[in-house]
Amino acid sequence: MNQSLRDKDKDIVNHWYIVALDHEVPADRPIVRTVYDIPYVLFRNEEGKITVLIDKCPHRGSQLSKGTCEKGQLRCPYHGWKFDGQGSVCEIPSEGPDNSESLKRRQWKGFTVPTFQKDSCVWIWPGDPALATAEPPWNFPEFSNPKAAKYFMLTDFDNEVGPLVQNFMDVPHTVFVHSKWFRNRSFLKVPVKVDVKAATVKVTYEQPQDSIGFMESILNPKKEPMIHTDEYIFPNITRVDYKFGKYFFIINSQCTPVTRCKTRVYTWICFHIGPFTKLLKPFMQFYTRQVIEQDVEIMENHGHNLKVFGEFEYKSTPADELHLAIDKMRVSGAQDRHSPEKMEYSRERDFWI
Repeated sequence: MNQSLRDKDKDIVNHWYIVALDHEVPADRPIVRTVYDIPYVLFRNEEGKITVLIDKCPHRGSQLSKGTCEKGQLRCPYHGWKFDGQGSVCEIPSEGPDNSESLKRRQWKGFTVPTFQKDSCVWIWPGDPALATAEPPWNFPEFSNPKAAKYFMLTDFDNEVGPLVQNFMDVPHTVFVHSKWFRNRSFLKVPVKVDVKAATVKVTYEQPQDSIGFMESILNPKKEPMIHTDEYIFPNITRVDYKFGKYFFIINSQCTPVTRCKTRVYTWICFHIGPFTKLLKPFMQFYTRQVIEQDVEIMENHGHNLKVFGEFEYKSTPADELHLAIDKMRVSGAQDRHSPEKMEYSRERDFWI
């Protein structure tokens, strides 16, 4: 576990990751967030747009996040160097009151990082800037649907992205980790199909009579057949869909690596279950928080042994087919981020819940 997460994940670093939600960044002060072992400072310019820099002043290396915001510009707390919304140095106090020609000649900048804002999220490219694509390819489902209730949850986990995305898609654990809250043991045989294609692992559960505990009566009062799919989108996103006729409940998680065995998860919840959808939002916020905190606990359990024993070869059953597919994709993607796009196969398995 002495290896840094950045070194371990190799080419997986070269992707877009959420560094913060838009509402987390205030107008009057900078904040700091860490992605792949590197701290970043976020602040708003005069137009309110968010600028992201590596949290290190190019002058003498101090933490810019300890500085102050002045009319959309960030001032370093050490020698007062100031940076504008493009990350350019716009004032050096030690050079006197009029140093515009000096600044123009030098054209110094802070340590900028590719940044993109959409769906109320601030994304950065923490890898090689020369490899950055135009924008993140992911759009949160039903984001603009006026009929759906929706919200983000932020959760810190003491574990890594690989185990987390597998946990979010793992059905067998729900009857033990989320007993009574989400799903009870029912001794049902569940046929599943695992499709690996175009840098995704999609799992379809052929069990329309499946139930998700007491929430069934709330999410599916008409007792429609349930269509359940789980999808892993390389390198760090999961999408879990429950559909009941024209209604739906979607759990979409984007995992941002912080440090080794530390991950921040941005979970997008959206649902539409009829005329009472919006009224149920406060209850759903309470309920989903209880469920995800159970995941926090079991992932801390798993993460503890990951730190103690390191990675080792797991024993797997047919219920673990999705885990094997995700592991294979992430190992391949660490060597070449494009290789998961070429993976393609299907497996059919059965397991009991």
